[in-house]
Parts: sequence; C-alpha cells; structure tokens
Amino acid sequence: MGAARIARSLAMALRDSKLAQPYAVASRTFPKAEAFAREYGFQKSYGRYQTLLEDPEVDVIYNPLPNHLHCAWTIRALEAGKHVLCEKPLAKNAAECRRMIDAARRNNRVLMEAFMYRLHPQTLKVQELLRRRTIGEVRVIRAGFGFTLDEDSGNVRLETKMAGGCLMDVGCYCVNAIRTFFGEEPSLVLGHAERGKRMKVDMNFAGTLVFSEGKLGIFNSSFQTTLDRGIEIIGTRGRILVPSPWKPDGKLTTFTLEVNGKAKVIEIRNGGAIYHNEVNHFSRCVLANKTSRIHPEDGWRNMIVIDALKRSARSGKRVKITSRSQDSR
Repeated sequence: MGAARIARSLAMALRDSKLAQPYAVASRTFPKAEAFAREYGFQKSYGRYQTLLEDPEVDVIYNPLPNHLHCAWTIRALEAGKHVLCEKPLAKNAAECRRMIDAARRNNRVLMEAFMYRLHPQTLKVQELLRRRTIGEVRVIRAGFGFTLDEDSGNVRLETKMAGGCLMDVGCYCVNAIRTFFGEEPSLVLGHAERGKRMKVDMNFAGTLVFSEGKLGIFNSSFQTTLDRGIEIIGTRGRILVPSPWKPDGKLTTFTLEVNGKAKVIEIRNGGAIYHNEVNHFSRCVLANKTSRIHPEDGWRNMIVIDALKRSARSGKRVKITSRSQDSR
C-alpha cells in the first residue's frame, strides 16, 4: 500500500521470499503503481488504496504510509480480512494503537509493527547475553539514531500534520530498543525537543527513561547529524557495544562484549537481510496462525512512552507513566 522508498526495500524482500508473493501494489496514482509493479514483479497495480483491499486474492497488506495514515488504513485492511504488517511507529498515538489492536483481535488477523531490527540474530544474541546476565545487572542503556534531512526537502517526515519529527521517525527505534533490552516499562520520562526554524517538527530530540531501581535509558535522535547509530548497554560487570543495531549487515555484523575489563568481538555471520527476515517471520505467523515475536501490544506500549516524552518536551517537566496507563485495555 504505497510506493515509498521503504516499500521498495520490502518489495525486494518479497520478490526473493519462498513464503510470500508480490501480488499487487496500490498508489495514489495509477502510473506510479504501474511503474512500481513492473520494476518489482507485482502482478497487479491499482490507483486507489481501497481497490487493493477489495481484491480477494490479497492476503497481507504492508502499510508504509505516512504516520498519520497508519491507523485508518490498517483498520480498513483488517476489517477487509487482511493481515497487516504496519511500518513503525504503529500509529501517531497510543489511543490509535489500541483501536488497531482491537480491530486485529475482532477480525482474527495478524498485526505486526515493522521493527525489522528485532528479528535479526544480532538483536536476539544481545537479548540472550542479557538474559544470562553476562554483563551483570544492566544499569544504563544509551541509544542513538540520527541522520541529515534537509528542512526544505518537502519530506513527509517534516510535516506536523503527518505526525512527523525525528522522535517518531528514528527516536522510536531508541525507545523500543531500550524497553526491549531492559525487558520492562519505564515509570518516568523526561524529553527535550529542538524544533526546526521553518518546519515546526522536532529536528533533534533527547530523552531519559527511568526504570525500576533507578535504571536509566538515555537516547538522542536527530535530523541534523551525520549518520549516527549505536547502542551501549552497561551492566555491573561489563558492557555491550552495538555499532550497527538498526540495520545490521546480513552477511557479517559484529558487536563488542566486555566483561570484567576484557573485551571480545562477537560475530554474527549470515544473519540474513533485515527485510527478508521480516517478510519471512511475518509470513510464518500468517501461515501458522501464530502470534508474532513483535506483538502489537508492544507497539502500543512503545507509543505510551513516546506520548509521554512528547508531553514532557512540551511542558518541560518529567512525566510519570502509571501502571494504569500501561495495563488499561
């Protein structure tokens, strides 16, 4: 659904998958959809999103539309009986996430947020090391994700009405990773946004997440830096440094494990391309009618934290995340 750049990455993964087939693509204009279909081997092309949903041969919808369109079109797809792989963040706020999850349950369809890094063996290996307490008790996690985006580019990520901004685009990765690696939800957040001179979205966003027993998650995201990415997980006995957490190489990616002052490089060979892993995992969930490793409830909880960070940035004050907001249905 849509022919954005990210859709092209997924289309290539679909083309190479043995579990899924690139069947149909829809765009706002038929010529754009037709060109996309021809380039990536789709059988059909449509000039309306709704027509895609009305095609009985379509089993799965991939929704990479701008953030403000995630909720409405995902729910329409679920109501049409389609499974949905939706780009991150799952929606523009937690309330929309809740509506999407309810629609998936009501229609017995699989809904997954497309945090593709979560499915790579590098991420799974880091989680395994943390479960084994290899670096002791984790106390601090630092994460960063930034790149340069010209404020005059007209990119949808710079539009406030489209739920743009660097927190929603790349900061959401940092929030997701910090929550994932701590394995719990924060109780308190503090956010700070620096907005553009012309486009009023956050061009830089930094945040602190406070977890139980004073554990800290710290992140920075930006549209105004050179390519910046990395995670550092610091425990009582050592640390883990991941230089390429978001898009690890499919053939060879490495990270550093340091325990009691001794460091070694951990190699992950042939872990698979991130979008191929994503397509295949989601396809297996659909074919076997099982829950995804990236449960949609996790997308909702991630958005609860992001909503709180936004409130904090607006008010300049810390925002508590109560158990009620985390556990309500």
